[in-house]
Amino acid sequence: MLELHELCGGYGQAAVVRDVDFRIAAGETVALLGRNGTGKTTLLRTIFGLADRQGGTLSLAGRTVPPGRPELLARWGAALMPEDRGVFPSLTVAENLRLATRKGFVPAVDPREIFPLLTERHQQAAGTLSGGQKQQLGIARAIVSGQSLIVVDELTQGLQPSVVRDVLEALTGIAATGVAVVAVDQHAGLLLDRSHRAVVMEAGRVVFDGPSTPQTREELDRLLAVG
Repeated sequence: MLELHELCGGYGQAAVVRDVDFRIAAGETVALLGRNGTGKTTLLRTIFGLADRQGGTLSLAGRTVPPGRPELLARWGAALMPEDRGVFPSLTVAENLRLATRKGFVPAVDPREIFPLLTERHQQAAGTLSGGQKQQLGIARAIVSGQSLIVVDELTQGLQPSVVRDVLEALTGIAATGVAVVAVDQHAGLLLDRSHRAVVMEAGRVVFDGPSTPQTREELDRLLAVG
C-alpha cells in the first residue's frame, strides 16, 4: 500500500528524517513509536508534503508520488490527522466532516458512533471545542476520507483512556476491510496490543521494524525508555 525507500526530509536544508525504508500493506496496522523529537511527526509531514522531501521515493498502491505533488495522496485515498488535528476552526463540526468526506465512500465504521459529540455539537464551531473534542473531530475527518490509508499523529492526545480504546477498536475494524492504518504516539500503551507491527524511530532513522508481539516487547521497552 504505502512504500518509502531511502526517504529523507526536513525543513529547508535541515535534514530531520534520513534514509527511511518503510512499507505498510493493505489491511495492516502499524504503531509508529519513539521518544519526543525522534522524527515521527517530520516523517509524516514529509510523506504528506508538509515538510521538504530531500531524497528518496514514495508510492501509494504502486503509484509513485513525485516530490511536490502531495495532493495525489489525498486523491488516491490517503488521510492524515496531523499533530494540530487539522480542523477548520471557523467551520462547524458538521461542516468539517462534510468537507472531509470522500464522495461515494462509506467508511466501515461511522465516526458518529464512536464520538457522540459529532452529533450533539454538530452546529458548534470547531474552534470553540476543547482539545480532546478537536482530537475526536480530527480522527473522524481522517476516517471519512481515508479510503486506502489512515494516519493519525499523536493518537492519544487529549483523549480519555476509554475513548482511546474505542478509537483503536474502530481503527482495527477499519483495517480489517483493507485500509492500511498508522497510529503514532509517544506512548506505546495500547497501540502495541492493537498493531500488527511496531516501527521505532531514533534520531530521524528507523531503529526497529518488526512484529508487535510479546516476544518483541523487551526490545521495544528498551528502545522507548526515557533517558
